[in-house]
Amino acid sequence: AADPQNFTMWKGRDFRALTTSGPLEDFGKYSGRVNFRDKSGVVESHPDQAEIFIIESGEATLGLGGTHVNPKPAGPGDVRSETATGAQKIAVAAGDIVRIPPGMAHQFFLAPGKTVAYLALKVTVK
Repeated sequence: AADPQNFTMWKGRDFRALTTSGPLEDFGKYSGRVNFRDKSGVVESHPDQAEIFIIESGEATLGLGGTHVNPKPAGPGDVRSETATGAQKIAVAAGDIVRIPPGMAHQFFLAPGKTVAYLALKVTVK
Protein backbone atom coordinates (compact mmCIF):
# COMPACT_ATOMS: atom_id res chain seq x y z
CA ALA A 1 0.00 0.00 0.00
CA ALA A 2 1.09 3.55 -0.65
CA ASP A 3 2.10 5.85 2.20
CA PRO A 4 -0.69 8.09 3.49
CA GLN A 5 -0.86 11.45 1.69
CA ASN A 6 1.40 14.15 3.18
CA PHE A 7 3.06 11.63 5.50
CA THR A 8 6.82 11.99 6.05
CA MET A 9 9.15 9.69 7.98
CA TRP A 10 12.84 9.87 8.78
CA LYS A 11 14.44 6.74 10.24
CA GLY A 12 16.57 6.89 13.39
CA ARG A 13 19.41 5.06 11.67
CA ASP A 14 19.71 8.00 9.26
CA PHE A 15 20.37 10.39 12.16
CA ARG A 16 22.93 8.13 13.84
CA ALA A 17 25.15 8.36 10.75
CA LEU A 18 25.26 12.18 10.72
CA THR A 19 28.49 13.93 9.83
CA THR A 20 26.99 17.05 8.20
CA SER A 21 24.05 19.41 8.77
CA GLY A 22 21.15 20.05 6.46
CA PRO A 23 17.47 20.90 6.18
CA LEU A 24 14.84 18.18 6.41
CA GLU A 25 11.77 20.07 5.28
CA ASP A 26 10.03 23.45 5.50
CA PHE A 27 6.30 23.11 6.09
CA GLY A 28 5.54 26.84 6.34
CA LYS A 29 4.78 27.47 10.01
CA TYR A 30 7.31 24.84 11.07
CA SER A 31 10.51 23.39 9.69
CA GLY A 32 13.07 20.77 10.60
CA ARG A 33 16.81 20.70 10.26
CA VAL A 34 19.37 18.04 11.12
CA ASN A 35 22.45 19.54 12.77
CA PHE A 36 25.87 18.06 13.36
CA ARG A 37 28.37 20.14 15.30
CA ASP A 38 32.03 19.48 15.96
CA LYS A 39 32.77 22.99 17.23
CA SER A 40 30.99 25.72 19.19
CA GLY A 41 28.41 27.86 17.43
CA VAL A 42 27.41 31.51 17.52
CA VAL A 43 24.65 33.03 19.63
CA GLU A 44 21.33 33.12 17.84
CA SER A 45 17.71 34.00 18.56
CA HIS A 46 14.50 33.90 16.57
CA PRO A 47 11.91 36.48 17.71
CA ASP A 48 8.94 34.73 16.08
CA GLN A 49 9.99 31.09 16.39
CA ALA A 50 10.28 28.60 19.22
CA GLU A 51 12.85 25.83 18.74
CA ILE A 52 12.83 22.26 19.92
CA PHE A 53 16.15 20.40 19.97
CA ILE A 54 16.11 16.61 20.12
CA ILE A 55 19.65 15.49 20.92
CA GLU A 56 20.40 12.31 18.97
CA SER A 57 24.06 11.73 19.87
CA GLY A 58 27.02 13.34 21.59
CA GLU A 59 27.11 16.02 24.24
CA ALA A 60 27.46 19.78 24.51
CA THR A 61 26.81 22.74 26.76
CA LEU A 62 23.91 24.95 25.78
CA GLY A 63 24.01 28.65 26.65
CA LEU A 64 20.45 29.93 27.22
CA GLY A 65 19.16 33.46 27.67
CA GLY A 66 21.26 36.48 28.32
CA THR A 67 21.78 39.41 26.00
CA HIS A 68 23.39 39.42 22.56
CA VAL A 69 26.60 41.47 22.30
CA ASN A 70 26.57 43.44 19.01
CA PRO A 71 23.62 41.54 17.45
CA LYS A 72 23.20 41.50 13.69
CA PRO A 73 20.30 40.32 11.53
CA ALA A 74 21.19 37.05 9.78
CA GLY A 75 18.10 36.64 7.62
CA PRO A 76 14.36 36.86 8.14
CA GLY A 77 13.56 36.19 11.79
CA ASP A 78 17.17 35.43 12.68
CA VAL A 79 19.51 37.43 14.96
CA ARG A 80 23.12 36.38 15.62
CA SER A 81 26.18 37.51 17.55
CA GLU A 82 29.53 36.10 18.57
CA THR A 83 28.83 36.29 22.30
CA ALA A 84 26.11 36.98 24.87
CA THR A 85 26.24 38.19 28.45
CA GLY A 86 24.33 36.61 31.33
CA ALA A 87 23.50 33.27 29.69
CA GLN A 88 22.77 30.23 31.83
CA LYS A 89 24.71 27.11 30.80
CA ILE A 90 23.26 23.61 30.89
CA ALA A 91 24.68 20.27 29.77
CA VAL A 92 22.80 18.36 27.05
CA ALA A 93 23.38 14.80 25.85
CA ALA A 94 21.81 12.08 23.70
CA GLY A 95 18.15 11.58 24.56
CA ASP A 96 17.57 15.12 25.87
CA ILE A 97 14.82 17.33 24.43
CA VAL A 98 15.04 21.11 24.87
CA ARG A 99 12.42 23.77 24.04
CA ILE A 100 13.69 27.31 23.50
CA PRO A 101 11.01 30.02 23.58
CA PRO A 102 10.80 32.69 20.86
CA GLY A 103 13.42 35.42 21.24
CA MET A 104 15.63 33.55 23.72
CA ALA A 105 19.33 33.71 22.86
CA HIS A 106 21.02 30.30 22.65
CA GLN A 107 24.42 28.91 21.73
CA PHE A 108 26.10 25.49 21.63
CA PHE A 109 29.52 25.10 23.26
CA LEU A 110 31.55 21.99 22.47
CA ALA A 111 34.66 20.80 24.28
CA PRO A 112 37.59 19.91 22.02
CA GLY A 113 37.07 16.52 20.35
CA LYS A 114 33.35 16.37 21.21
CA THR A 115 30.44 16.33 18.76
CA VAL A 116 26.67 16.67 19.00
CA ALA A 117 23.97 15.71 16.48
CA TYR A 118 20.41 16.91 16.93
CA LEU A 119 17.14 17.59 15.20
CA ALA A 120 16.04 21.23 15.40
CA LEU A 121 12.36 21.96 14.88
CA LYS A 122 11.40 25.63 14.42
CA VAL A 123 7.78 26.57 15.04
CA THR A 124 6.44 30.02 14.11
CA VAL A 125 4.36 31.33 17.01
CA LYS A 126 3.42 34.88 15.96
